[in-house]
Amino acid sequence: MKYFFILGNNPTLSFAEIVAVLNLKPEQILMLTGEAAIAEMEEEIKEVKEKLMRRLGGTIKIGIIVFQSLMVNFQSIFNEKIFNNVNSGGKYSFGISYYGKGGLKNEKQLAMEIKKALKEKGVSSRWVTSREKQLSSVVVEQNKLVTDKGTEIVIIGAGKTYYIGRTLAVQPFKELSARDYGRPGRDDYSGMLPPKLAQMMINLATSPHSLRSSPLSLARKGAGGEVLLDPFCGSGTIITEAALMGFQDLIGCDKSEKAISDTRKNFQFTISNFFRPRPAQWGRNSIFNSKISNNQLKLFKCDVRNLNNKIKPDSVDVIVTEPYLGPSRARRDRESIKEIVSELEELYNQAISQFAKALKKNGRIVMVWPVFKARDTVLLSAKNILQNSDLKIINPLENFRDSNNIVKLTNRQTIIYGREGQKVWREIVILKK
Repeated sequence: MKYFFILGNNPTLSFAEIVAVLNLKPEQILMLTGEAAIAEMEEEIKEVKEKLMRRLGGTIKIGIIVFQSLMVNFQSIFNEKIFNNVNSGGKYSFGISYYGKGGLKNEKQLAMEIKKALKEKGVSSRWVTSREKQLSSVVVEQNKLVTDKGTEIVIIGAGKTYYIGRTLAVQPFKELSARDYGRPGRDDYSGMLPPKLAQMMINLATSPHSLRSSPLSLARKGAGGEVLLDPFCGSGTIITEAALMGFQDLIGCDKSEKAISDTRKNFQFTISNFFRPRPAQWGRNSIFNSKISNNQLKLFKCDVRNLNNKIKPDSVDVIVTEPYLGPSRARRDRESIKEIVSELEELYNQAISQFAKALKKNGRIVMVWPVFKARDTVLLSAKNILQNSDLKIINPLENFRDSNNIVKLTNRQTIIYGREGQKVWREIVILKK
């Protein structure tokens, strides 16, 4: 089966997450653009489409490829049974999203022909449109285009070939917004890690390569019994997202008492509002766990430089964290940035030496290093940070060859994440013991 994944704002990070969670090999990737990836998989993902969608923080839509063609017309769409689930009676909605260079020149004509063909089948239909080039997750969900009352046709242009499919699931924007902005414990001054980015970081840390899982087991069952540590837990975004992903042994620490309090509040908020009764077919270790005990979360106040006084050696499977990124209101001239960089390199060096002792063999660390955007782009020195440890930076897409130059990695094989206008971007660094 062939599936498409519509990528988020950072295609490299989105694609790396998909590869990690689904354990994809290079030969399974049929196409990669700045907007979409198409993969061929033996396993059927329809049954886990919503769970997989909730697992992938960097993916906007997941769908199935129905056919390939050298042209796009309504006859081929109907012949290939895109609309097989349509029944006469009631109102039916459909939309069209095109991903590729330029636009779909015959989109309106295609839509009118589809309406006409549906009418001949006794189906009253409505064409859902948008001001944007493609239909957003919001438009798709609100118009029920991933239910039995609607369809989103997705057309992906790849050179002279078109991949045509239908959307199976879209990003749960309401849940993500509620988890981001509805949390009782917030600290806007020190910054807030977006839940979607936290999900991506956790997925890169807990890939099947490190957990020896089958390709879809993380989507089906969650992470299982692995121990995750966030040593700069802040308001607990990583902790709460990890709980939703199925982690049952979570450790968070921070030198701020407020951070510990906020994490505890946000953990309780998340568990109360976002855990669902689990369907029987998912088994005991399902990500749908209906209960989670406070005993599964350990929180304590601690300076990261003294972490090993609290954490036993070789006891943690993965460390996922966004550390202190420097003063939020600092001047961003050359000299002040140089001073901030020096201080952060020293802090991270001391922290990582503690991480290395706590981490099990082959364990992973995924952490953020700041990237300062002033006149020049300033990155921290990996040599200075890692000089006292045996940890190595690893490339999440090491075996993939990208002839279209879609994958954007730094020279040290890390991923830069940010938006235009931000003064401090994030560098996603993956380390392995």
